[in-house]
Amino acid sequence: MKRLVTFFRRYLAGFLSEPTVVICGASALLIISHYQGNTGYFRTLFGDRFDKHPAANVIGHFWWFGSSLLLYLIIPLILSVATKGSFHRKYGFGLGNWRQGLLITGVFLLVMLPAAFIASKLDAFKGIYPLAGNAAFTLNIEGKSVTSLKLFAFYELCYFAYFVGWEFLFRGWMLNGLLPKFGRVGAVLCQVAPFAVMHLGKAELEALGSIVAGIALGILALRTRSFWYGALLHGIVAVFMDLVSAWKWL
Repeated sequence: MKRLVTFFRRYLAGFLSEPTVVICGASALLIISHYQGNTGYFRTLFGDRFDKHPAANVIGHFWWFGSSLLLYLIIPLILSVATKGSFHRKYGFGLGNWRQGLLITGVFLLVMLPAAFIASKLDAFKGIYPLAGNAAFTLNIEGKSVTSLKLFAFYELCYFAYFVGWEFLFRGWMLNGLLPKFGRVGAVLCQVAPFAVMHLGKAELEALGSIVAGIALGILALRTRSFWYGALLHGIVAVFMDLVSAWKWL
C-alpha cells in the first residue's frame, strides 16, 4: 500500500511539473480566448447594451484586447506560482541584454516596416487592418460618422498592449518554462506551433510567415533573456500596419 501511494505521488508530481502546467495551461488559455475572448462573445454577453454608445462598433475589440491581457499575461503568472517561477529572471520580465535587444529590434524594424508597407498594398491584406475596420477611428454621433484621432490612438494603445500579453505567453512563459526540459531548440519549436496556428484566418502569406517570425522572436527572447523586445517589435509592426492601412481615411 505504501509503495502504491508513493508511486501515485510521484506520478502526480510529474503532472504538476512546470512543462506540464505550461503546455496544458497555454492550450486551455488559447481555447478559452477563442471562445470567450472575442468580439462575438462580447456581443453575446452584453447584447445591445452598448448599441447607443458613440464607439459601439469598437467596444468589442477592447474586450478582446483586455481578455487577451488577462489570459495571456495575468493568468500565466498566477499559474506560475505553482511551479515557483522567477518572473523577473526566468520569464524575461527584466530588460536582459538591453543594448543587444534594442540593436536587434532596430535591425528587424528596418526590414519589417518596409515589408509591412508593401504588404498593405497587396489585395490579400486589403480590408484586414485595422482589425476593427473604420470603427477603430470613427464615432457615431447623432447618426453621423465622425473621425476621432483620440479613439484611434486609444485603440492602438490597447492593440499594442495586446501584443505584450501575446509575447509573454509564447516567448516569456512557454519558451522559458519549457527550456529546462526541451533545450533551446526544442523550446523555440514548441512555442512556434501554437503561435502559427493562432494565425489561421489571417492572409495566407502572414500565416506562413508566422512560422519564421515565431522562430526569430523565440531566438530574440533567448538571446536577450527578455520577451520585451519581441513585444516591442511585434507591436510596432502591427500598429504601423494599421496606420498605413487607415491613412487615407485619417
